[in-house]
Amino acid sequence: MQTLSQCHILLKRMNNVWEKRSQVKKQEIDPTPLLDPTKPDFRVDLLPFQNHQAFQEADPEMKNKILSCGWLIYNWKTVSIELKVVNPVCQDIIYHLFPGVSNAIIQEVATDTLVDESYHVQLVNKACSITREQRGLQHLEAPEFNLVLNLQREQALYEEEWQKMLIKLATSVVSEVFVSDYLKLLSTDTTIQPLNRVVVDTHRRDEDAHSCIFKNLVKCIYAELTREQKEFFINVIPKPVYWFADHELEIWQSLLEQIGFEQSQVIYTDCQQANRHNLMNIDYSEVIELVQELDHQRGEESLVNMGLMN
Repeated sequence: MQTLSQCHILLKRMNNVWEKRSQVKKQEIDPTPLLDPTKPDFRVDLLPFQNHQAFQEADPEMKNKILSCGWLIYNWKTVSIELKVVNPVCQDIIYHLFPGVSNAIIQEVATDTLVDESYHVQLVNKACSITREQRGLQHLEAPEFNLVLNLQREQALYEEEWQKMLIKLATSVVSEVFVSDYLKLLSTDTTIQPLNRVVVDTHRRDEDAHSCIFKNLVKCIYAELTREQKEFFINVIPKPVYWFADHELEIWQSLLEQIGFEQSQVIYTDCQQANRHNLMNIDYSEVIELVQELDHQRGEESLVNMGLMN
């Protein structure tokens, strides 16, 4: 595992280049030349029911509406992660509520990240507003995401505030690692709406740095935890892998019903019975590496117990 001084040096380097790499410092995106209504808003292969007969047999207009829903769900989930998971952790760091975060560089990194994440919320909200207006989907509303609900349910199992905070910290670092992977996939796809691709690529440029930042912030915090807290964190951190991999079928059922897709209940039932997670389609190797770095023996035991390692 890296020493604390190595983590601090890396975070300092990240902080020193923030003004150059942060997308909030760049020129604002002009959507007008990027709009191409003839292209779909999302990738078919990212739909949890891409091979389902009901979707395959839908007419082209309905398929395009469903893809637009996929784009909206993707961004709404991003907003939930930023506002309800990542930003609260940054705030906890700024308020020195975690051990090992009083270092001036860590404080600067946390405030810079908070600015980045707030910009991402603005960025994707604007993109969603354009999609809703362009596709006539202003009426759509989504219930809460399972990722957030699972986080809240896990926190409710424990009484100590430090336990609730460590659950939130674990969820934030796992989310930042996975968000970066999803962004890479969409940011290079020239078959989708050009504006959507550019929005994702803009977001990706920050999140590539955030994945590294959060992994090193966790190492700094973990080093200062008590033995009991370390054991608790190691046992918790694999759980958000499943929460992030959730297909969010309840969200999908709700939106499919709202756009008038008659087979929404069939798709929900069939997908729920088949598999509500998509671990086969996500790379969680970075989470495994992080857990092993924090505590190799206890980390591997935790990963095996959660079915993430053999």
